[in-house]
Amino acid sequence: MRSRGATTGFYFVPPLIWTVIMMGLMLGSGSGFPGSQITGSDLVVHFGIFGIWAFLIGQFFYKQAQWPVLKFHRGFFVLALGVLLAAGTEALQGFLLWSRSADLDDYVADVLGLVVGLLIFERLALSAKGNRR
Repeated sequence: MRSRGATTGFYFVPPLIWTVIMMGLMLGSGSGFPGSQITGSDLVVHFGIFGIWAFLIGQFFYKQAQWPVLKFHRGFFVLALGVLLAAGTEALQGFLLWSRSADLDDYVADVLGLVVGLLIFERLALSAKGNRR
């Protein structure tokens, strides 16, 4: 029989890795990234980054067994943590010395990505749960 801690640790790895990648992308110097001529492409990137994060952290909260409150109220916790993370990254971008700046449009795209990523996870989790019966 597997211990609860091992299961929790295993499911924490993907969101942890993605969070590290996210922070590198969001807080790193923007000069190394290729520019795009498409208006709004930056918003799509923000939307996708936070949508993937919400999906992965939602999966972790759903599958871990150590903290039942995180499993049953995962939507609230994903959105609360995600909104704080989005606000924090935008605030840090505003304070960094290199070519980064805080932008309300990026924050809105981050939050919309969180909501859509969480909704996709919830839809897949409910359909998987229904298929097990």
